[in-house]
Formats: sequence, C-alpha cells, structure tokens
Amino acid sequence: MRRVILTPLLALAMNGCGGGEGGKDDAIPPTITTYFEASTQSTQGGQLSPASLRLSAGEQGSFTLAPDAGYVLAQIAGCEGTLDGHTYTTGPMRGDCQVSASFTQETAPVYFEATTQSSQGGRLSPASLRLSAGERGRFTLAPDAGFVLEHIEGCDGTLQGHDYITGPMGADCQVSARFIKHAAHAIAREDHALASDVELIAHARGAIADSEARRTELVRTLYQGLGAISWNPSHDSITFSSFQPENTVTLLPSNINGKGESEIRGLVMVSEQDDYRRAAMGANLFAVDRTPQSEALLRGLIGWLTRGRDSDDDGLRILTAQVPSRADSWYFPHNEGIRDWLKAMYPDAHSINQADECDYQALGACIDRMAPDLIVISDLDRQGLGYQGIAQAIAKAKAAGIPLLLSNYRREASPLLAPLYLEMGLVTWGNYWSKLKVSNLAASTIMAPDPQLMAVDTLLSNLKEGEFSTQWLDACSGNFLNCGGVDEFNAQFKNGADWLRNAAITLDKAGISPFAQGGLALLPASLLLADKYRAAIDYPIAWDEHQAWQRAMFADWLVSYARVRNLAQPDLGEYVVDRSQVFKGDLAHYAYPAVISDSRRISVPYSGQWTSTGWYALPGQRITLSRTDTADVSATIRLNYHRPNTNRAYEQKVYRAPLELASGRLPLNKGGSVSFTSPYGGPVYLYLEGGDGALQVEVTATGVTHHPAILDFSDEQQIRDFNERLEQTELPHVDLRADGAEQHLRRDRFTGAIGGAIADTDALLESISRDHINSVYTLAGFKIQGKRLEESLPDEVRRACVALLGDQCLDESLHTRTIIQHANYDQNAHCGVGCSGNPWDSSGSISPTGWLDNHELGHNLQTQRLNVHYAAASDADNWRGYGSRAGENSNNIFPYVVKWQAHYLRDGNTAPIKDGHMNHKDLFYAFMSDAAGVKDKSGNRVVLGANCKVLDAGESRYEAPWQSNAYAVHNGYRMAFYIQMALRAHGMRLADGTRLSNGFNIFTLLYQHSRIFGAVADNESDWNANRDRLGFGLFPFQGHGVYGGKQVRDIPGNDFMLVALGRLTGLDWRSHFDLLGLRYSTLAAVQVQANQPSGVLPMGMYVLEDDLPPANMSEGLTFLPLSSTDGSTLWPRDQGSPASCPIP
Repeated sequence: MRRVILTPLLALAMNGCGGGEGGKDDAIPPTITTYFEASTQSTQGGQLSPASLRLSAGEQGSFTLAPDAGYVLAQIAGCEGTLDGHTYTTGPMRGDCQVSASFTQETAPVYFEATTQSSQGGRLSPASLRLSAGERGRFTLAPDAGFVLEHIEGCDGTLQGHDYITGPMGADCQVSARFIKHAAHAIAREDHALASDVELIAHARGAIADSEARRTELVRTLYQGLGAISWNPSHDSITFSSFQPENTVTLLPSNINGKGESEIRGLVMVSEQDDYRRAAMGANLFAVDRTPQSEALLRGLIGWLTRGRDSDDDGLRILTAQVPSRADSWYFPHNEGIRDWLKAMYPDAHSINQADECDYQALGACIDRMAPDLIVISDLDRQGLGYQGIAQAIAKAKAAGIPLLLSNYRREASPLLAPLYLEMGLVTWGNYWSKLKVSNLAASTIMAPDPQLMAVDTLLSNLKEGEFSTQWLDACSGNFLNCGGVDEFNAQFKNGADWLRNAAITLDKAGISPFAQGGLALLPASLLLADKYRAAIDYPIAWDEHQAWQRAMFADWLVSYARVRNLAQPDLGEYVVDRSQVFKGDLAHYAYPAVISDSRRISVPYSGQWTSTGWYALPGQRITLSRTDTADVSATIRLNYHRPNTNRAYEQKVYRAPLELASGRLPLNKGGSVSFTSPYGGPVYLYLEGGDGALQVEVTATGVTHHPAILDFSDEQQIRDFNERLEQTELPHVDLRADGAEQHLRRDRFTGAIGGAIADTDALLESISRDHINSVYTLAGFKIQGKRLEESLPDEVRRACVALLGDQCLDESLHTRTIIQHANYDQNAHCGVGCSGNPWDSSGSISPTGWLDNHELGHNLQTQRLNVHYAAASDADNWRGYGSRAGENSNNIFPYVVKWQAHYLRDGNTAPIKDGHMNHKDLFYAFMSDAAGVKDKSGNRVVLGANCKVLDAGESRYEAPWQSNAYAVHNGYRMAFYIQMALRAHGMRLADGTRLSNGFNIFTLLYQHSRIFGAVADNESDWNANRDRLGFGLFPFQGHGVYGGKQVRDIPGNDFMLVALGRLTGLDWRSHFDLLGLRYSTLAAVQVQANQPSGVLPMGMYVLEDDLPPANMSEGLTFLPLSSTDGSTLWPRDQGSPASCPIP
C-alpha cells in the first residue's frame, strides 16, 4: 500500500496565501515522502517479528527469527534480504514486499569421515577427519627425511602448499598420498637439483644391490648341482653387458679371451621385465660346444623361462624361427642341433615346428596354432627384412606372455635381433677377435658379485668419499677416455665409468633417452650425478685438485645426447676461448642468438663422409632433426670436430676443457626424427653412408641457430651472411666448406689470421679459397668449386693431357676430389702442433699460404704412384721389395708451390725468398760423395751431407738417404727429387709439342696420369685396352716376374713416374732417378726405351740451397751438369765439395 503524507508546513502554505511587496510569490514547495510495507509470512514452527514494517523508500528493515522449540529455520526469502544469524535484513525498499520463512523440525547433524593412506616415505596429518555435511577438511603433508610428495588425490581436494584441502563433504572418502625418494623424484623430473649428490649415489648403489640380490638367487637356482662350467661359443658369436641391471643380468659370463687372459663379459643373459621373461645367447647353446654342464644350464634356463611348464604332462611346446640350417651353412646347422638336443633332453616330451616353416610373417600364425611355451628365435635373415619382418609376431608373443630365447649365430649383433637386445637393455660386442669363452669356471664364482657392476659400485663409492688421485693417471699417454692398462685407474675409476658410458652410448645409438626408458634407476641417477658435477666445473683444474679432477672426469665420461634436458655446462674452458683466457671463477661461455627452424639438402660426394650443415647447437637447447627424404642412405648426427688427443690434459696436467667434444652417436633414419641436447653445444654435422657415388638427404631442423659458416665459396650471399654472423654473434666456431675440403675452426683461430697482408675477413676468405684450397687442388689436377674441370686446369695442362692421354683427362668423375679432407684449427692438435689424418689439425690460426696448412692438406693427396720408394739392389726387380719413403716429403710440393706462388705471382715480389725445409746442396754433396769416392777414417765408403757430416748408414746415395724409414728423415734431400723435377720440366716441350710455361705443372700432369692409370688398372680388359695409350704397353695386368705376385695397379712410384715422365715429355728421365739414387725395375727401363724417347735428360741439377727458385723458375738459375765419373765438380756458390770436408 502506498501512502502520501502532507507535512504541517505544507498545509500552512496551502491555507494562507499572505501578501508581499509588489505581489511577489514567496511560497515553499511541498516535500513528499513515499512509504512501503514489508509484511511477513511464516510456516508452523516459528515466526518473524515484527509481523510487518512500514519503511520509507530506500530504507532497510530487520526481522528477527523466533523458531519454536524443536524447530529450526529451513528456508527464508523475500524483500531481497540476507540472513545473518537470527536476523534477516531486507534490501533497500522499492515497493511493498513479503518475507517468507519456513521452519522444520530439528534433526541430528550429518557427519562424514575423510581417511588417509600414505606410501612409505611420508604421512598425512591428521590420519583422518570427521566433517559435517558440506564442510571442508585440511590435511598437512609430512614427508620423511629424503622423501618428497610424488602424487596426492582423493576427496575432490586440492593441494595448497603443504596442505591438502578436501572438497565439501558429501560422503566418506580417502586421500591417498605417494612419496618417493629425492633421487627418484629427480629422475622423474630429470633435474639433478632435486636431490643431493649423496642421495643420487645411494639410489644408484641401491639399484646395484637389488640387481645383485635377484641375480644371485637366480644363479643359485639354475646352477644347483653344477660345480663348474666350460663353454666355447666360438668366434662366430657375440658377447653382452647389461645397461639395465634392474631387469637384465648375466647368467653365464666369460672368464678368458683367446689369448688366455682374464676377460669378463656376458655370454648368456636373462631378463624379466614386468613379469615377462627373455634370455639371449651369444651363440646357440643347443648346437655349439655341447657339454654336460652347458646342457644342464640350458635345461634349467628353459625351465625358468617357461616357469616350469617344460615339465608339464603334455610336454614342452617349442617354436623356432629364423634359425639357420645345414642347408644355409655347413658351419651353422642350428635347426638340426636344436632338434637333436630336444630329443636327448626331452625324449617323447616335446613338440616342435618344422624347420623354417615359422619364419617372418608365418611366425604369427604358428603362435596361434601351436600356443608354444617358448620361442627360440635366431637371426637368419634370408629376405633382408630385418626386425620389421618379425615385429608383429614378436608383439603377439609378448602380449601372450610367451618367453623368447634369442640365439645369435653371427659375428656382430644382427639388425634382426638388435631391437630385442635393446629392449632387454643389452650392449653387444662382436667376439670374432677377442674369442671370449668360459673355461672351468666355478659356479661359486658366478654366484659372487658381478665384477662389472662391482666396478660401478666402487666408482660410486669413491665419488661419495672423494677417493681419487691424479697419480693414477701418470701413465696415460693420451686422452684419459682411451687410457688402458693402468691398473689402479682402471679398478678405481675407468672400469665402472666405461660401463656407464657404454650404456649411454648404446641408448644414444638407438635415439632413446635413458629417462624415457622405463625401469631404469642406475644409469639415470648416474647421469644426474654427472649433471651436478658438470654444473660445478671451474676451469682450469690443477693436477693437485684431486676431487675436482675426479668429478670433472666423471661428468665427461657420462654424457647422453638423446636426452631432451641436458643442462648447459656453465664453464666451457678452452673449448670456446684460448687457454690464456681461462681463469678460476670466470666462466668461459658466450651469448646465445635466437634459434630458428630451417630445411636443407645435405650431400657428400662419396659414402662414408661427414660434412658441415651450417647449423649450430646451443648448449642445453633441444634440437630436432627430421629427414623428409626416402633415400636408402644411413645418416648419423655428428657434433663438433675435435680429435681425442686435442685435449692435452694428459700431457699438460691441467684440465681446461671437456675430454670429449666430438660425438657421432645419434642415427637419423629416412623418414624419421631425432631430438637431442648437448651440454657443450657446437657445430652440427652429418655423416652419410650408402651405395656408390654421391649421397644426399633432406633434413628439417628446429631449435638450431646459424653460426659463421660458408658451404659454397662461389655464393656471395653466403659470404655476406658469414661476415654478418661473425660480427653480430659470439658463437665460438666457424665452418668453411669447399669441394673436397672443409675447415673447422675455433673462432679465434680464424680471426687470428687477419692482419698484415690479410686486411680483413673478405681477404682471408679469398686467400683460403684461392691460395690454399684451389691452389693445392689445381696442382693435383682436381676440379675446384664453382668451375668445370676444364676451367680448373691450367690451359697447357689441359691441352697436353688430352693430346697425350685422351679425354679421360677431363672426366670430372675421375678428377673431382671424392674424399672430403677436413682440417681442424683449435687449441691443440692431435699430435705436435700439426697432425696429419682426416681430419688433420693445427694448434695455430689458419694460414692459407702457411707451410703447415698446405703440408697437411697435401698429406691426403699423396698416392703410391707418385711416392718415391726405396728398394735394396737385390729387390730392384721385385715390387714387393719397394717401400715408400715419401711420408713427409711428396706432400711438400704443395706448401712449396703455394709459398712460391704467393710471393712471386700473387704479391709481385722480386726479392728472393727462403724456406728451411730443404737444402738442395745436400743433393750435390750426396751425389759428389759417390763421384769422389769419399771414405771415412776406416776406409769405408760414406755419403756426406752439406754440413760435411755422414748423412746416414750406407755406402752410396742409393742407400744412405733412402734406406731409413724413420719419421721425416732426410726430408729435404728427398724433396729435391720433386723440386728438381719441376725445374727441369720448366720451359720443356712436351711430347705433344706443348711448352710448359710453369715447371710445377708437371706435377699436375703426373697426378692426372696417375688417376687415369688407376681407373683402367682395376680390371684386365680396361687395362689391355688402354695401356699403350698411357705408355705402359709392356706392363701386363698381372703375372710379370717383376710384380712379385702383385698386379699392375700396385706399381711402385719409381717405376710409374719414370715411365710417365717419359710418356709426357718424350725424354728418358733415368738420369734424374740415378742422380737421386732411386732404383727402378728393368721392366720400367725397357718400357722407357720402347716408348722411343726423343732424347735423354742430361744429368745435373739447378743450383739452389734453401732459397726458392725465382719467378721465372729455372730460367733464372744456374744449371750444374754432374757425372758419376767426375769427382772434381764444385758447388758454385762456395766452391765446396764433400771431397774437401774433414775426413769423418
């Protein structure tokens, strides 16, 4: 009801109008107040008071609840009000309204119970709660020392810090909490920070103890009644170790190798994973070296595998697949052997399939038909299907719980069984060379703790206690990873560390993270311990910091790249900076650029090569590489380029960088992907292997970045990008790729070459391309990057070669470098300051015209046919008696020519230049020692060098400079053979009339001649069709008495070069070989005459000492004629002669 009230003042204003001056209206306007009524309505059992309220607009009113005895309020509503205790307050009045209350008889309250259940390692407090309906409860977590909550659930609750809050109670419920040890928690999260080093060590050692307890029990059961056992699996076998001792253990170990030395590895392994049993035999126990002891062990093993079903009344049902028979190989009648063994051991108590009827796809049907108790599967792969040929059937057997007994018959683990070995947690080794076997090994010894696991336990114990001495390493003469034969180091560290390392490598090769492999504890805990130690490394580590050395070595030993959570090593030491910048407390690292995704075609010219991708892995960054091609090419991811002994901690007794940086473990299969991380980062390379010829794959990468790299020197954009990345990033490595040659450098080994004649980066890149790679490869007659072969060769070489030897001179498949020569420039070389090989490496900055760079590149261009050889006089006509003496000299033509070209031709210098690698005067003195008949005080003939000292043992120049094969001995003298050859060839008219304007081009012609010779000498028909054209018409493919049972392709360098020089120049060069004291066969001499030379090369030499020839070569030099019958000739520069030397 709405009422309007007139106030008294308003009434007065209405009744009296009153007057005013000038008739002005002074009336006050009326004030109107609006009221509303709030009434109540109650059910039986109570009332609201007052019964109603008269409230003005916007006002709020309150009612008091008054339940009768035995009643309670059930519900109240109306007037937009709220209940607070026993008072109900309306909302602001906007109209008449009613509050309605209902009451109900009072009943007993409803309660529910929340109970708890906790695993070992913690509890919930309180143990239970009694809560009324709708009420929430709170439990507090209380983990035991060393434990942490792994999971909690129940009562619709939520975890808030250390408290678990239930949902509103509506029924009895239970909260379940699972606690795990810190170490297990750290493994689950792959985070070493979640557990201490002590906890990780204890967890790993606990896994060893548990494994040993299970193995001992099994061995005791299966060896019951056996005093000792012998078994020789033969060299056609494999051996094992288990990286998964939690599930897989050694049943039968070896105890000696083929030399009779003690060597322990698994011959028979057993595995039980999730109640599923398997075993693996290094060779077939049924058929190979059967002994009563091996028969008893095998029968016990079958009983264990089948859980005793082999003794059932219906007999043993056994199925064989992929097993070789005598029809496959006389050496491996394993099908027959299995069936003979069963007849002897289970007479009339077994059933077995027909041999070979259950191979490949038929295996699944056989499983359905036979319901076998056991499957014996070997690795005869007649169709080459690999594991895919049996994968579905194996999955069926596993699902049915049918145990497997794997039987190897090969010398290496086969692709067919390798995935099963991996599932079992096995590392495999071929046994062909080591010939491991078990010989009269006592069962009690087998029951003793596993020596391999005990080595790991010893290592972990030593890490816990800090037991280590660097004195154990004193005898190591190379990278500690490869240091063997040091008993104390092996026993206290290396044996255990190698076991862990091999386990990580095996999983890496399968692309599997140890943290994704269920059931593992020992390896993941050890990897996290390595993470923890790696994070604390602070280089340099001094020799007397024993524990720091121990922990850093453990971290370096144990790296798993297939993990997706490797943490970046904070201090990378001399891996990223020069060792002069490595200081304690100053972490050597660098800023990271953004990561990118990219796709590329990666190719190599020949199988078995690795090459730069232009991608860089940042430390700790997850990277995924995916192959999008379908080529039958095997690809392996390689990180970094360093050879093992470039880490010189073993030599310098100071630890400045990780022991192993280069790795090549991760496979990248066609159509597949692999994700990985590295604690070190570094350049990413791919190793490709497949059929003949060039190989390529298509790869997409995510998570990589671009570092300063050039993959094609003819691409100007790549050079611009290179300069930009070198300027804008701190990435510490550089890659340069040309056809057949790649350089890999620490950043400062590139930038350190800038200065002097090399003004900037562009100039350095140009010099590397022009002076180093292209110059050397051109001298060897190879095609260079960005040009056709005919454009790569000097015009006179191209013309003469084609005219004399034919179109094969321009065959790019023949004259393109198919082996990629790698060069590493880093803190140290693998040996010395420069070390040959592929890669070769240098401890200095790259030097495109430097002797070392071109000497080492030249090493890998050496070929037997262009190497000088020594043969005793009695072996002159026996190729088997010839031995190369060109080890460190025939490759020196490359640095010699590069230095000469850069000085005279590139830089336009006219002043003479010297080099101490050779002295032509030694040649003169050696020759003249023979001509003058120089003798020592005892009257014996001797050969003197330019220093008037005896050159070496030997009575003539045919022996003294050549007989020794010591490293780099008489290098300068031997170099003279090649340099004097070029000087003699300079300006010469070749057999086709071409004039050699540069004598060094004779080397290019010889290289081309040699490769053509090699191409046609591979088979008899090609040889016979081409030998006359090449100048070797008198040389049969094989069978000549001079060959010593070899073939023409095995021709020693002296014979080849003598005949080839004659073919190319039309001259008889025997005088040059005689000058140097190099023997050649009568067959080569007769061939020279048969080729009808137009003349004979006069004997003599050009006068040089340690100076290089001038720009016009021999045109600016004095030619000195020599004769073996004239001992009076003097050296023109000082009038010296060996005849004038003091008598030695």
